[in-house]
Amino acid sequence: MSGIFGIIDLTHRTHLTEWCENTQKRLTHQPWNICDRWVAADAPIGLGRIGIGIFNRDPQPTRSRDGQHLMFMSGELYNQAELRQTLAAAGHDLPLDTSDEALALAAFLAYDTDFASHLDGAFFIAVYDVNKQRLVLANDRFGTYSHYVWRDSQHLVFAPEVKGVVSASFVSRRLDQIAALEYLRFQQLFGYRTFHDGISLYPRATVTEMDVRTGSYRSHTYWDWSHIADRSSVGFEEAVQEVGRLLRCAVERRSEGELRPGVFLSGGLDSRTLLGLMPRRNPPPVSATFGAAGCRDVYYAAQIAHAAGSQHHWFDLPNGNWVLENLDMHFRLTEGFASWIHMHGIHMLPQLRGLMDYNLSGWDGAAVLGQAILVNRFNNQPVNESALVVNLFHRFNQEFTWPGLTDAEMGLLLKPDFQRQTTGMLIDEFCSLFHPYWQARPHYAAEFFYIDQRCMRLTQNMITFGRSHLEERFPYWDYALIDYVYSLRPEVRGPRTLYRELITRETPRLVLIPWEKQEFLPTTEHLRHDLQEWSVRIRRRLGIFPKHATLYADYENYLRHELRPWAESILYDPRTEQHGFFDMDFVRALLERHYAGIEPWTLGKIAPLITFEMVMRAFFD
Repeated sequence: MSGIFGIIDLTHRTHLTEWCENTQKRLTHQPWNICDRWVAADAPIGLGRIGIGIFNRDPQPTRSRDGQHLMFMSGELYNQAELRQTLAAAGHDLPLDTSDEALALAAFLAYDTDFASHLDGAFFIAVYDVNKQRLVLANDRFGTYSHYVWRDSQHLVFAPEVKGVVSASFVSRRLDQIAALEYLRFQQLFGYRTFHDGISLYPRATVTEMDVRTGSYRSHTYWDWSHIADRSSVGFEEAVQEVGRLLRCAVERRSEGELRPGVFLSGGLDSRTLLGLMPRRNPPPVSATFGAAGCRDVYYAAQIAHAAGSQHHWFDLPNGNWVLENLDMHFRLTEGFASWIHMHGIHMLPQLRGLMDYNLSGWDGAAVLGQAILVNRFNNQPVNESALVVNLFHRFNQEFTWPGLTDAEMGLLLKPDFQRQTTGMLIDEFCSLFHPYWQARPHYAAEFFYIDQRCMRLTQNMITFGRSHLEERFPYWDYALIDYVYSLRPEVRGPRTLYRELITRETPRLVLIPWEKQEFLPTTEHLRHDLQEWSVRIRRRLGIFPKHATLYADYENYLRHELRPWAESILYDPRTEQHGFFDMDFVRALLERHYAGIEPWTLGKIAPLITFEMVMRAFFD
């Protein structure tokens, strides 16, 4: 995984070179990891970067001509030509082959702490100004390179993994109780919380500045959802054309160059659309699908790959042994922020590193272009704020992933002392987090909240472990596309109406392959769609329609069989009871309910308990 790490200690008690070396070791997970380190000779600051040898191949730091500014960068830019032109107008002429790192540094020299607002890309950057002895940190609009930070009046430490932050001796290890409750209830964390009190996820679209002499610290957000314009007058036809153009441009821009592209291909819409929009190239791009033999993703992805002409690879998931084989790596990379029930795809990474350099990711494309769980009357024509809060609280708990613990189950799970300390904390936290979204734009508040809290806090962890072997590019999170899509009236976007019309026009071959649970065609050509739907329904009734399993990975049954000894070795370990959070009789009752197989989806109640215990042992015991 790529990222930047650094430390400032105004007390001069930290041996900076030693800290940088130790942190590098903690963040090195693969033999291909590359690292650069730098420690100031006359100031208490040390910096470094870890990479996987695909992006940012040049040695770092990148230095200004006068040597007074040093930059470490992970990631890439997509507006190189436009940025070079803008910088030339400001008196900074740069050659055509200027690296992204040098372009970003030139932008900093031209615009100082406003530089990040001129960058379009996916990145995390650290700049050290030698003359002023100040450190500046910045990331992209969506924080796609996750980093974590801890600071007080005399210290700052940051890294792409929490284990790098806690390697500083002055960082204490105290459990954040609200984070613990969030995780047990929702299977994820919210806001910028981590499991550690005082350690935060670095906020997206943020520039921070710290004076290494005085410890003064300033931070500002250079973009948020309120910056999006209002195009409520735009109609459906115009929107389809422009969204199609913007998405194609986003795909083409991210497919340029000599790096080998690939697509993690499912049977859904997001990845097939990207594969269909990719420019022709020789050799053709790689596509890769994971899943149990005969499941819908495997069956339809093979058809999509054939139609698109990609080099296709299938990675089987015959039983739960692949989970056991990859548990340690998944936990090291995600540090518990995503449970082990979200690790599908990790087993194919070693082989894919030899076939592709980056995944053109369909990450949450449906959330951007419109899906029924987000674009609906309740969300987009809300009665009031409390109605949305109550609905979102329930859906984050019961619908957006495996159904989690209910109020009654939380009451039975938690020890009385812990319950008394934390009563009311979750709903208070939820309301506090949601309120700014409601104030900014009520008809999009639920969607923006979902993106920030689910996409960026849960599903992004799949990007995190993918980046241990490959780089990732995200066409659906293209700045221009996001700015346009969310300027439209919600009714124009869906649910899925705009999306399906777009792919019908842009990728006509691929909409003739079924998708989703009902296995109907995604085309908006009504006659073709209706005839195929009618045919499927008739054949199902007659029992002659081929049965394709819905699940690509059957975690529920894994836990009843291959994973059962492992799960019990954690939950029945004396340390679990000694931590003092859980009523162990109820923990055993939960597992018994799951083993019985009578209730569906009990996994979402058990998996976070297991992962939480893994977090406690890794960081707090």
